[in-house]
Amino acid sequence: MSSPSSRWFHQGTYPGTIITLDQPVPSRWKILAKLNECDLQASEEMRRRHRRVYSYATAKLLCCDPEKPSRRAFMRVYLQVPFKNTEIQDPETRSGQTTTYTPPELAAYQEFTQKDFRNVPKLLGYKVVTQDESGLVTNGFAIWLAWEMVPGLRLGDKLGNDPFWSLSAAERENVRNTFMDALRQAIEKGYGPYTPSLSSLVWHSQTGTLYFIGYFYGNDEPRDRSNIKNGPAVLASYGLVKPSSNEWCNRAWNGDTTGWEM
Repeated sequence: MSSPSSRWFHQGTYPGTIITLDQPVPSRWKILAKLNECDLQASEEMRRRHRRVYSYATAKLLCCDPEKPSRRAFMRVYLQVPFKNTEIQDPETRSGQTTTYTPPELAAYQEFTQKDFRNVPKLLGYKVVTQDESGLVTNGFAIWLAWEMVPGLRLGDKLGNDPFWSLSAAERENVRNTFMDALRQAIEKGYGPYTPSLSSLVWHSQTGTLYFIGYFYGNDEPRDRSNIKNGPAVLASYGLVKPSSNEWCNRAWNGDTTGWEM
């Protein structure tokens, strides 16, 4: 599997590299492939205008346990990068941009794993370190976290190929019921999936478990269920139903689901 071209990750993410995580207990993971990168570099203007602005990049990796290669996991790296147009400044100047950061994704996995929320992958390990003098931002953050690869059928693939709609009508209804219950629990714990789509859902039919995968965001009002009170609209946003029109997007929608494909 080929890796995408890299702007920021020139070291430590090549296939074959062994990554050691130290929290909550030591673990070792061998990189098999780099799956993607995301550039979230910010500008100094953004930093001046907003109180909390972080300039960073991420890389998602496919890994395995070097002692048991059949045990696979995903890993994401968060790396602080210089603000735009400061990349060629001297290391001492760039070190003035140093900050700390806790990715909402890591906080969510810690919370879910601690409370044994079974509808998300389990956190397998993480480490938080600072970049040395050869880093992009001296003393800037570098965060690694690994999570389990959950079993089951991914219900969408972001390309419009949605295996969910190949399931029987009865199983689709089972998925929807399980989804609504799991989403309520996630929001009560203070988090929600970052992107509502079938591609962020995995269904394990043998155990009747629905998993949320991908990024998570923090909810400032963890017990506010207002965004899931209207079940049909939530189901439509995830692609778990096919509305007959876009009326469900309007605040004044009357809740009529006539003609919807379920």
